Amino acid sequence: MKNRKVLLTTGLLVLWAGMIIFASSQPYEDQDLRPILEGVPLDWVENVFGFVNFTYSNSEISVAERGPAAFIEFFIRKGAHVVVFAVLGALLMRIAVSLNIRHIPAGITALMGVFIFACIDEYRHLMNPERTGLFEDVILDTVGGAIGIAIYLIIRKKRRNTT
Repeated sequence: MKNRKVLLTTGLLVLWAGMIIFASSQPYEDQDLRPILEGVPLDWVENVFGFVNFTYSNSEISVAERGPAAFIEFFIRKGAHVVVFAVLGALLMRIAVSLNIRHIPAGITALMGVFIFACIDEYRHLMNPERTGLFEDVILDTVGGAIGIAIYLIIRKKRRNTT
């Protein structure tokens, strides 16, 4: 049963990592959501988020600077980083726990795996003239991985308490 669980989760991990690699090898233009967002009424964005102004990787993030569609797209793309790497972290944690690694070393191992994968992914972006590799994205990805690991542990604990 345990070996089957490890094999199944490893298969899911390979598929998930492959999906990340595929998506990150596409040019930004193929993933650009602005044309879709520009077809949606975004008048409310300025009213609700007009006060938001911060810097991410030496770029100003604000409605005034980027326009409503690009502003919303920024948060969709960065949210996708968090979610995608949260799943990666949860899968790595599940494998580590299934291999009977104690929770703290398993969490550290899974988080290091996420960090290394994120570094490689962003390095690949640096090698692609149509992409931008950012250390800020490595941090965001790693935070996403930590969230996934935490969610995995919370779900695991709840399941153990109900049985």
